[in-house]
Amino acid sequence: MARPALELASSTPPVPKPIYGAQPVGDAVLDAAAICVERKGFDNTSLEEVANEAGVSRTTLYRRFGNRESLFAALLFERAAPFRKWSHEVLVGPGTVAERLETVITHAVLELQRVGWLDQSFRAGLTPASARLIKAAHAESARSGMGPVLETIMRAHGAEEHGIAVDEVLSWIADQMIALAGADPWEEDALRKRVRFFVTPVLRGPEEQSVDQRLAAIEAKLDRIVPD
Repeated sequence: MARPALELASSTPPVPKPIYGAQPVGDAVLDAAAICVERKGFDNTSLEEVANEAGVSRTTLYRRFGNRESLFAALLFERAAPFRKWSHEVLVGPGTVAERLETVITHAVLELQRVGWLDQSFRAGLTPASARLIKAAHAESARSGMGPVLETIMRAHGAEEHGIAVDEVLSWIADQMIALAGADPWEEDALRKRVRFFVTPVLRGPEEQSVDQRLAAIEAKLDRIVPD
C-alpha cells in the first residue's frame, strides 16, 4: 500500500537562515539574562545577577516572571523567534518531509553549539533542571512549526490508536538534540548523517512492510548480486 501523501510543498524559497538565539530581542531583562547565562551558564545564574545586569530590582523580575525558570524559558522562546520563522519556511518548502525535518533538526543543533550564551551551558554539561528548561522551550516553539508536520505523519500511521501524542515525540526530539549539541562541535555533513540515520527514521513512522519482509527483500537482492 502506498504511503499517504504529505503535500506541504511551497514555491516560496526558504528565507536566509538566522543564527538561533544570537540577536538581542530589545527587551532589557531578557537581553541581560542572555549576557549572564553566557558568563556562567543557566544553573549558576541568579535572578539577582540578571536584575543587576538589567538595572532593575529583583521585585520587578519576580512580578514579571515569578521565578528564574520562567525568565529563562521566556529568554529561550523569544531568542528563537527568527529561527522558528526560518524553520517554518523550510517545513512548508520543497523536498520530502524527511529531508525537511532533517534540515531543521540539523541546523537547530548546529546553532545551539554556535551561540555563546547557550554553548556555555552545553559545554558545562546540562543538569536535569536546565535540560527541562530547554526541552520546554523547544516544545513550545515546535508546536507551531514542526508539530503540525509530525501530527500529519502520525495521523497517517495511526499513532493515536497506540496512545502516542505529538508532545511525546517532540520531547523525544529535544532529547536527541540536547545529546547531539552536547557533543564536540559538528561539521554539518557529519551531523546530518547522524540525524538521517538515528533521528528521522523514527519520524517517518512505521514501514508498511514487516521487518521480516524487508529482510527477505534485501536477501533476494543480494542473491541476485552475489553468485553462489
